[in-house]
Amino acid sequence: MDKKIQEAFEVIKQAMIDDNPNREGSYAHAWHCNVAMACYDALSDELFCNALLSSKQKHKVANDAASRFMKILFDVKTGTNDDE
Repeated sequence: MDKKIQEAFEVIKQAMIDDNPNREGSYAHAWHCNVAMACYDALSDELFCNALLSSKQKHKVANDAASRFMKILFDVKTGTNDDE
């Protein structure tokens, strides 16, 4: 990875850690919400998933996916106990 990209990534990661990532309204939480909504929209657009899953189930799957993404990419925990 290019050194400048790696440094920028570390700045973003540290900003998330410093802003209490598990707190609603934090910088990490904002990223989490955007990832979750992309997952939710994808599940809703997919006819098969839309027919099989309720809105609540799609919400749970989308938030789980976002929590996993945030942990893998930034090593921050953004989910709640309800998401686990």
